[in-house]
Amino acid sequence: MALPCQKDCGQYREGCHKSCGQWKAFQEKQALERQKEKAFLREYREVYAQLERQWYQLSRSV
Repeated sequence: MALPCQKDCGQYREGCHKSCGQWKAFQEKQALERQKEKAFLREYREVYAQLERQWYQLSRSV
């Protein structure tokens, strides 16, 4: 897999991403986005589970 910066960076050389500040900033941004997505999914998973429990309780009481 090619690095996303490889074709756009005039200073690209083999292995440079290991010490590149822009690459590290990109990785940090990606990690933050993944954390936000996981938090969003966790929140909605809990909401869905709560609705499912309520539906189950209602269906048993009818």
